[in-house]
Amino acid sequence: MILNPKELESYVQYVYSTLLNLKDEGVIVSTNATLIGKSGARHEIDVFYQFERSGIIHKVAFECKYLKRKVEKSDVIDFHGKIQDIGNIQGIIVSKNGYQKGATEYGSHYGIKLLTMEELPTLNILLAKRIGSVALPDESYIGEPFWTIMEIRNGELTGNYWSRMEKTIFGKQHVPLFISKKDAEEFLSNAINRDDYVVRGIPQHSLKFIVGTAKLSKGRVKFLLMLCGADENDMWPGLTYDPEDVEARFLVQEN
Repeated sequence: MILNPKELESYVQYVYSTLLNLKDEGVIVSTNATLIGKSGARHEIDVFYQFERSGIIHKVAFECKYLKRKVEKSDVIDFHGKIQDIGNIQGIIVSKNGYQKGATEYGSHYGIKLLTMEELPTLNILLAKRIGSVALPDESYIGEPFWTIMEIRNGELTGNYWSRMEKTIFGKQHVPLFISKKDAEEFLSNAINRDDYVVRGIPQHSLKFIVGTAKLSKGRVKFLLMLCGADENDMWPGLTYDPEDVEARFLVQEN
């Protein structure tokens, strides 16, 4: 429960830091930032972040309004003047008690996003998004360095790896790893239930999560590195790794 203005700022920072770093992108979201406007004036920003994508720098400034009243048009005008002076920045206001009609109309006209506290994602939604981003990799993920095979149902990943479904191939507690997407696809193409599975890349942040989860199993979950060779029925040769081995050999260690 948010009880004061500082807690609102901290929560906004936490929400957007989580959303912007679902794949460990390293975006820094700061509070109480000071930005210099084109006029030379110093502007205090409650919450601020910026990142570069495709050569374009995106900047976002938040004004947090923990007020007993609704945000008025004059409040939005003041914030608009601030971000205009800064230039090339998206403005967002987060209000505890909503907005007056004039504030809503003014914000809409000038492209200022007006949010309420209720519209911010809750902790359980943020946690679900974080877990989903690391445990359920989508089609855009690239193997760093591995690829795997996961079960799919009604167009959605179930979270099960092939190893947990096909005991005769991998053993119940082995997560399959392939050194290339082509190898994984070749293996899957020979599988009897190939339509129930898809190939997914495992980037470093996902591999870190999977290894951490496997370590909690206390030896019940291992990894099987599949080596290019025969087809499914001939049992591709593989190397078994404990989670600690994968961590030491294949995870990039932070300095």
